[in-house]
Amino acid sequence: MIAIFSKFDMAGGSERRCVELANGIEKYTNHQACILAEKDFPESLTPLVDENVQVIPYALLKPEYFGGDDYVIVVNTDCKEFSTLDYWEGKSQRHNTRLSLVGIRKMLFLYNFLISPSRHLHELIKYVDISIVCTNRKFFNEITKQDRYERVRILPRYILGSPINPDSVNSRVRTKAAIFGCHSKRLGSKWNPEWPKLAEKISQRYSQSEFRLMGMKADMIENMQKARCSALFKENEVSVKEFLDSLDVFVFFPQYKREEPWARVIAEAMVAGLPIIALDRGGTSDQVLKWNNGILCKRFDDYHKALVHLIEHPEVIESMSRNSIRISKEFHTEQIIKKLMGILWA
Repeated sequence: MIAIFSKFDMAGGSERRCVELANGIEKYTNHQACILAEKDFPESLTPLVDENVQVIPYALLKPEYFGGDDYVIVVNTDCKEFSTLDYWEGKSQRHNTRLSLVGIRKMLFLYNFLISPSRHLHELIKYVDISIVCTNRKFFNEITKQDRYERVRILPRYILGSPINPDSVNSRVRTKAAIFGCHSKRLGSKWNPEWPKLAEKISQRYSQSEFRLMGMKADMIENMQKARCSALFKENEVSVKEFLDSLDVFVFFPQYKREEPWARVIAEAMVAGLPIIALDRGGTSDQVLKWNNGILCKRFDDYHKALVHLIEHPEVIESMSRNSIRISKEFHTEQIIKKLMGILWA
């Protein structure tokens, strides 16, 4: 049994990552996968779960799922308590169930939002075999460089991207830059307040340009409607597959302070064959190779110049599109599961 444990208090990219890992284990290995939710399991994720994957809500009340020579992958470890001994002994504020780690064959702690909690893993070393899985190179290198990780540097450490099912999108080569778009959750920092300014500035100069956005914050929609925009969709109003298929270029334009460790929306867009324009922070540079499958930006002017460049140089679109498809094969579900199995058996 390979169990995937997480908070599941939302139904965003991290939670979808857990589901796709479980689905991939079932599809591409001989092992049974099980999803262990700390609390309840979001109803919106249920249709995405393979019928052979068992889902256990309030799993901490069922300690039998944390033993028997099983492997446990702990995901969404921005929950700082997950990395502490107190959590697993039921001494945290999140629960009071004491779990024995001795019966677990190996635990992987996958850090996909914050890496800092990993410094507490030294508390668990004498009870269970542990490995650290980082979602990007920045996290991996931080453990090496900063002294606060001194007690966990000895642990095996890996980098693993998020699995993307290639069947979840239509993959095709793009040949023009006319329709720009993005989809994301409505969380404030995921949408830059300068989106309307960018759309208006581009559409004034290039009348053929269109913008399609899904999931934008309500307080920004009115300003966006004043700019030239062909379509504004509510979150999940259309399928991701249909939405990405309508675009020529994917523009990931969050607030400048946001560090996206590994953007699932970028990965899906790459699998779909879209060139990427994105903020150069966090783990985005692990996904976007500058001037190869996209353009990385640091400020508003960079975004404006990037869109202008692609509009005025359509000959680069096809190459960037093909490169997105090529690079994205590294995080197709089957490839990620192969890497995961190598980590588990190492």
